[in-house]
Amino acid sequence: MYKQFYQGMSLTELPLFALVLFIAVFLGVVAWVFVARRSGDFDALARMPLSEQGEGSHEQ
Repeated sequence: MYKQFYQGMSLTELPLFALVLFIAVFLGVVAWVFVARRSGDFDALARMPLSEQGEGSHEQ
């Protein structure tokens, strides 16, 4: 069944399509991370290691 389906197709465009799709997804993720106005979320996450709220739970 697959042999008949792919018999008339040349798959030379498939790698190019995969590359374009990968670049589009990558740029979409980069735009979502850096362009989206979520600086408040990033600031809160950056302050987590310095917060005094969880210091009592770390016993050495």
